[in-house]
Amino acid sequence: MPTESVAPPALVTTHEGGRGAFFWTDVMRFCAATAVVAEHARDFLFLTFAEAQAPGAGWKLFYFITGFGREAVMVFFVISGFWITSAIDRRRKGPSFWSDYLIDRLSRLLLVIVPALLIGGLFDLISLRLHSPYAEGLSGALSLTASIQPRMEPQVLLGNLLFLQNIAVPTFGSNGPLWSLANEFWYYLWFPALLLALIQRRPNLALATIAIGLLAPLSLYGGFGVWLMGSALYYLDRMAMAGAFRSRIAAASGPGRLAWLGAAACLLAATASASRLDRLHDFADPAVGLAFALFLWVVLRLDPRRRPAMAAFAGYGAKASFSLYATHFPLVVLLATLLTAGQRGAPDAKTVAMLVLVLAVVLAAGWLFSLLTEQRTAQVRARARTLFLIRSQA
Repeated sequence: MPTESVAPPALVTTHEGGRGAFFWTDVMRFCAATAVVAEHARDFLFLTFAEAQAPGAGWKLFYFITGFGREAVMVFFVISGFWITSAIDRRRKGPSFWSDYLIDRLSRLLLVIVPALLIGGLFDLISLRLHSPYAEGLSGALSLTASIQPRMEPQVLLGNLLFLQNIAVPTFGSNGPLWSLANEFWYYLWFPALLLALIQRRPNLALATIAIGLLAPLSLYGGFGVWLMGSALYYLDRMAMAGAFRSRIAAASGPGRLAWLGAAACLLAATASASRLDRLHDFADPAVGLAFALFLWVVLRLDPRRRPAMAAFAGYGAKASFSLYATHFPLVVLLATLLTAGQRGAPDAKTVAMLVLVLAVVLAAGWLFSLLTEQRTAQVRARARTLFLIRSQA
């Protein structure tokens, strides 16, 4: 999901400098994006758990651990709230805050979203031309239960370019995961609008964007609550770094550090598992968001060292997780169509091999896509600022 992303994914590269905790945050982004892809790939390649005939304990565990896509999106929301708030805090006193901020956000988002929608649309057209049961909603997969044809219309594409998916239009084609990118776009506007109105004690034009929520499902507001957990975490972290209060976690050493990290990890695992088992009902998203925020707080206080063995995962998380999230779904649909002809398989070694193949191809494609888009964000931002300055001085 996108941040300073969707997802979802659009953060700046953080692991190359700064605290060790930021390195591990990038690893978390990679893990979250991969969890989303794994759930969708498993859904298109395997029979559902209910359809599988008496799967053994090992297969039950497999189905369970490949089903944390929704929880992974909450992880992205918290991380997004943390980093976007950091960017806002650095710039909010500047005379050109809104222009600089919007250039940063829109260049980051559109540089990925526009080609992702076009390439995803091409993949969807190929799947439809192949009469894919997945694309036609006839495969029995839970991720696509209706034909994508009605969602291929130009007005739907335009609505997605304006971040109105699931508000005024459906998500474009098969790419259902784009719902979270629309959420984040509006959060990017809502938070600074509310913050500046509170600090300056006067309304601003950006507050009008909150009216978009009147057209949106309640989940848009719920996601904002999770996003704000990351924002609150940023301010708490800033205070702790400034010495405003003493953290017992940071003072721990040896076994104490492991105990704090283990306790936070267990709480997160238990909460995510309860969400996965539908035990938390309407409270699942905020509960997972809060548990992850607490886990991230512990990581920030412990500030663990970078590990060279994890550098590749951190690099992918920082540079390509947004691209992976935005592009994976139509590609997974097409690959599943080519590999299975719409016939999902029983849980066995052959289907696992196909899953590994699809994951490898999609991860590689996400990285290649990011080389042409996400990793060129700095150049595009600089060019956009130059053009804006020229126009403002004309």
